Amino acid sequence: MKIIVKKCVTVFFCALVATLGLSAQGNAEKSDSEIVIGCIQDTTGPTSTMGKMVEEGALYAIDEVNAAGGINGKTIKMITYDTKGDVNEAINAYTRAVSTDKVKAIIGPPIANIALAIAPISEKYSVPIIGLGVDPKCQQKTDGTTYKNMFCLQPSTISQGTIMADYAIKERGCKTFGIIYNESNAYSVSLVDPFLNAAEKAGATIVDKVSYNANDKDFKTLLNDMISAKVDAIYSPGYTQEIILITQQARALGYKGDLIFGLDACPPFNTLLGEDADGIYFINNYDASDPKLVSIINDMKQKKNLDITNKFFLGYDIGKVIAQSFTEVGTDSKAVRDYIEHLTNFKGMTGDITIDPATHFPTGLKMVMYTYKGTTPVMLEHYSAD
Repeated sequence: MKIIVKKCVTVFFCALVATLGLSAQGNAEKSDSEIVIGCIQDTTGPTSTMGKMVEEGALYAIDEVNAAGGINGKTIKMITYDTKGDVNEAINAYTRAVSTDKVKAIIGPPIANIALAIAPISEKYSVPIIGLGVDPKCQQKTDGTTYKNMFCLQPSTISQGTIMADYAIKERGCKTFGIIYNESNAYSVSLVDPFLNAAEKAGATIVDKVSYNANDKDFKTLLNDMISAKVDAIYSPGYTQEIILITQQARALGYKGDLIFGLDACPPFNTLLGEDADGIYFINNYDASDPKLVSIINDMKQKKNLDITNKFFLGYDIGKVIAQSFTEVGTDSKAVRDYIEHLTNFKGMTGDITIDPATHFPTGLKMVMYTYKGTTPVMLEHYSAD
């Protein structure tokens, strides 16, 4: 009897070892054929339109890379983590990506508040996060040094705020401004001082500067003084739904002057507004008449019936930069980080991208001022971000 039991136990352990061996081999084969990257976005929640577009653009780029043979015979697999627009969800997602899923690089969020929450934790790892957090605090610590893993692939709020002020003053002839911004939103706050400083340097006057909070819906009281003062332009660097309400309420109060907005007045702002957007001026990342962009815009409309926006092309460029880094230096995360820190003259859909190692922002990348004629976007001027 003892002999029979001993034989059974031996057979069981042999089977277990064989099973574990096959399982480990299977995992190894899977990991050997794929390079896993993370995509931390708000795909649900109040700003999900931005996160979904970044995700779609990154997927489009990765599909192109994989269809062309991948990276040295391996395909790129992207795992998307939904932050739901919540910083705690984002921190949990980031930890899962780097600790459990062992991603080689991360496509970061378009939301500055989310990037600010991840930045200090990212110092403990060597996984680069290439995102769109334009508030310089997303990339730089209070002592002026950079977070080693945090990168942004579009010009900072310092560049964007300065461009918008220069355009309003030099091209529109504005001399007096009112400023209304969201004090609970790092993106909005970080766009105020660059605009204000550039405007005052050019001799313009800030007649009124007021703030609101994320859940505020009624802006009429805040707008009253600047409208009564007959300012030439109102500058409001808020999120899409906020600037829609500000537009509607300013016009309802009889304001007929210019409205200067940031990236969140890009389409689909015009269709969401639901009325003519004449008198609105906004900054954008690209020239929408570029044939390369038009081709992708048409392709996405045909394949998914999707009207893509600027965040799509920003996500696309990040996906292609990560793929190029794998081709050039392999999949070691630290080597990828070092490569991106010295990225030079990358030909992206949003322009030629060279990263400044001192700031982790692009240097010299152009942006474009737009306006609306009715509800149609009209390109105005290209501006260097420097």
